[in-house]
Amino acid sequence: MELRVIERNTILGSGTARPACQRRGISRTCTESGCRPGMSTIEDLVVAGAISRIEVELNGREQAQRLLYGTPGFIEWLRTLVAGAEPASRLGQATAAEQVDELFHLFLSGAPLIHNRQFRYIRAEENAVWELKTPDTRIFGWFMKRDCFVCVFGDWTDKVKDHDLYRGYRISIRRLRRQLNIDNTLCVRGVEPGDVLSV
Repeated sequence: MELRVIERNTILGSGTARPACQRRGISRTCTESGCRPGMSTIEDLVVAGAISRIEVELNGREQAQRLLYGTPGFIEWLRTLVAGAEPASRLGQATAAEQVDELFHLFLSGAPLIHNRQFRYIRAEENAVWELKTPDTRIFGWFMKRDCFVCVFGDWTDKVKDHDLYRGYRISIRRLRRQLNIDNTLCVRGVEPGDVLSV
């Protein structure tokens, strides 16, 4: 399997592209952060460059059953994994990049994920922040809708646990959603596994 990130319709590592709104001739104001108030659809976020779609190579008969996106900061973190970054002491047998690739493959293919082992909410609250988990990594974000996750921060498992970074990531993600003005439109409210994943 190969981990791929589509950044404004280009694949990770293939160069920097102009924002989609410029290529399509759409008159929009794209700030450096890609954020603009009032975005009401996933496409608005993609066009503004606030998020990019993430894909992995699926097996011959598999089709993507879920959607996965990443913010520019997360894409940068993902690049470090693809380049071979590893935690100080690895907990899993596979490399960090292989672990994330496998988790993303399971997620996108629609395979069941084990609640609390591979994903969980950070705090039981409306519009919860969630984490996707591998032995060596933690990926923080939120579900825009059922089966559609946005990755905002990635970090090493031992660092997150040793420094208790959960609260800081949760607050930062809630702040980002407020800046994008999408807390009420593109955010799953429930905290049950069935609220966020259909399988």
